[in-house]
Amino acid sequence: MFYREGSIFKSDLLNVRGVGHAFSTRDGGVSTLPHTTSMNAAFGKGDDDDTVRENIKLLCEAAGISYTGIVGSAQHHTTFVRRVTADNAGEGIYKDNPSTSDGFATDSPGVSLIVRTADCAPILAAGIKADGSPVVGAAHAGWKGTVGGIGANLIDTLVSLGADPSSIHAAIGPCIGVCHFEVREDFIDAVASERGIDFASRHIKKRGESYFADLASMNVEILEGAGIPRERIDVCGLCTVCDPVTFHSHRATKGVRGTMGNVIGIMP
Repeated sequence: MFYREGSIFKSDLLNVRGVGHAFSTRDGGVSTLPHTTSMNAAFGKGDDDDTVRENIKLLCEAAGISYTGIVGSAQHHTTFVRRVTADNAGEGIYKDNPSTSDGFATDSPGVSLIVRTADCAPILAAGIKADGSPVVGAAHAGWKGTVGGIGANLIDTLVSLGADPSSIHAAIGPCIGVCHFEVREDFIDAVASERGIDFASRHIKKRGESYFADLASMNVEILEGAGIPRERIDVCGLCTVCDPVTFHSHRATKGVRGTMGNVIGIMP
């Protein structure tokens, strides 16, 4: 179950020993611009870089994980999940990141992962290795990444790092809801081409003369297909477009906005 703790949301399914995590809201940061206040985790939205870094540091502190070990990336709606270690600490945050990916996974203590969202679905996951040590992952799932299978790639990467599949839990944070994710027929065709018409029919519904897609339920089905049973998948269910006071929403603000940070890490 998701619950709010101060300025962040958490999932009780991810309360794994040695792991910290957080899904941010618009609160808890130091941004002062009207459209980014106060927690903006992305560069290039109007805040100076030091402000963004301070926001990410505060978010990591709220999650109980290391800021100096944080790894992020520019996001381009890919399905690539990158394995990272302590050697990658700081990439995409306070030093250049040589690689573009929309997901990360690690089994290294002191390493933290961040993905940014403002209507897309953030997926955080954690599992346990045979020796009892944790493995964690994070993915940014827009509709292209979702239907391309980034959720499944995230689970596969956790397993490749040694996570016992039966120990993996995942949580899908705040994102655009089916109430507001209006799509056109070309979107339906793209989803059907990638996942099949039955998949599209299960997650895209006609209301009046319009079609609406359920991004969260798409990711749930894909995670289930990757071997994670429904009882080990938590879904926040809060729509970012419905509540642009609490969340940054690209669609609600027509692109004039900050970005949420979604973090997970292994404690040092």
